Amino acid sequence: MMTVELYTAENTPNQREIAERLLHELIADESAPEAVLAAARTLTHVIVHNPPVWVSGTDEPRHLVRVTVPGSWNTQRFTEYLTPKITDIVGEAGAREEPRVVVQIVGLREHSVGTMGRVTTSTDITRMMTVGHQVDHTQAPEGKALDPVCGMTVDLATATLTLEYEGMTYAFCAPACRKVFAEDHAIPV
Repeated sequence: MMTVELYTAENTPNQREIAERLLHELIADESAPEAVLAAARTLTHVIVHNPPVWVSGTDEPRHLVRVTVPGSWNTQRFTEYLTPKITDIVGEAGAREEPRVVVQIVGLREHSVGTMGRVTTSTDITRMMTVGHQVDHTQAPEGKALDPVCGMTVDLATATLTLEYEGMTYAFCAPACRKVFAEDHAIPV
């Protein structure tokens, strides 16, 4: 569950196209199954704001993008993934050389998100995105593992999130996937 708010000048061209690109390009990964990505997109909202007044120290066009996610997603790795993508989608030429696009990642505390009329935790959200998805972890390429929850490919040499279960080592793409697996298999973490 992610909310992407783009604050931009009213005369910014192609706002709908930029919003669509944010939705589809931020929720994209070559190693994740399309069904999981499609489910994640249904839980993502992109909103474009055109403030009537915007004062900055320059006349250059500026953009502010605020991304709100569950706190467990708000990691340095996540920010390093999103920031250049958002900058390239929203910014024009030179956006990486000058601070024309400001990206803020806001992590919400656990139990601070609700949907379907109830509090929704980060593991609830992960389950909503991966419901019905089954992973055959034996099909992983050499030196890789498939996250048993979401199906993303994880490099075993650099994997920092792992669990042992019934004599097997499982690797995970994110803390939320590891937590879902641990809860589903009653593994203390």
